[in-house]
Amino acid sequence: MLEVVFSDSEKGSMKLAKNYNEKSMIGGAISYIGEKPNKAELEKHFEGQAVGGNSKDVVKIGFSLDIGEISGSIDGDERQNVFLKLWERFDFDNKEQEQFFLNQRKDMEYLLSAAKSGIPIRIWKSNAPYSTCGFYFVCNILRNLDCDISVVSLPKYKHRSENEIVEYSHWGEVEAGKFYQFLHLEKQLPQIEKGIASDYWDDLMVENAPLRTIINGKLISVPENFYDFIITKNLPENDFIMARFIGKLLGKYNLGISDSWYAFRIDKMIADGKLVIVENKDTSHPYGKVLRKT
Repeated sequence: MLEVVFSDSEKGSMKLAKNYNEKSMIGGAISYIGEKPNKAELEKHFEGQAVGGNSKDVVKIGFSLDIGEISGSIDGDERQNVFLKLWERFDFDNKEQEQFFLNQRKDMEYLLSAAKSGIPIRIWKSNAPYSTCGFYFVCNILRNLDCDISVVSLPKYKHRSENEIVEYSHWGEVEAGKFYQFLHLEKQLPQIEKGIASDYWDDLMVENAPLRTIINGKLISVPENFYDFIITKNLPENDFIMARFIGKLLGKYNLGISDSWYAFRIDKMIADGKLVIVENKDTSHPYGKVLRKT
C-alpha cells in the first residue's frame, strides 16, 4: 500500500504512522513547556497504533498547488518561482531548492511506478485548498492508468470523548499515532470520479489563476488578494509583531492557509504603503518585524 499525502509535515507524520510504536515514542527524547508531565500523561499523549506497512511507502505529491501557476510541469520554472515567492525569506540556497524539487520528482515517479505495478494507492485528502488541489492533480496524472485507488477524507472534527471534540483543517494536525482511527473512512475511488476530478484539474490549469480556494465545498480559482480581507479586518490599532499576528490568524481561521502566504500578502501591504515597518525587532526571525497601520 502506497500512502499519498500533500505536504512535508503530513509525509513526516505518515512515515511515523506506518509502523507507530507508542513505547518507543515515550522512551525517546521529549521536549515540553512548563512542568514535566507524569508517566500517565505521557502514555495518554502517545497512545496509538500503527497504520501498517513500510515507512518508505509514503509519497508527498505537489507543493502548494493552491498557489501560483499550474499550467506547466510540477517542478518547472513556474513552480520554482512559487517556491521563491513563499520561502525566499527563509534563506534557502539554490542547492536546497534543487533538492526539494528533486525529492518531489522522485515521489511522483514512485507514485507512477506503483500505479503501473498494481500496488494499491491510498490518498489522504482534506478540504485544505493545497490538499484538494493535490488530489485533483493526482487524479489527472493517473487518469489513464488502471490502478486501485482509495481515499481517506479528513472529517472536520472527531469526537475525542463524550464531551470533547477536536477540529482539523488538514492531515498535518493529526498525530502520527492517531491516523489509524480514520482508516474506517477509507473508500474506493471509482474510475468515473477520477475522470471528473481530472477534467476539473484540466479546467483549473487553463484558468491558471494566481490562487485557488474552497468555497461552499468547491475548489475554484480566485484573485491573489482573496484572503486580504482577513488580514485587514484583524489588524490591531497599535504596533504589532508580524509573527504573533500571523499566529493569531492561523488560530482563528481554520482555512488550511500557510503562514508563508499570510506573510507574502503582508509584505505586499507594506510595499503598497498600507502598513509600515516600525522596527525589525528580531532579524533572525523571518517574521520578526514590528508593524503599524498607516
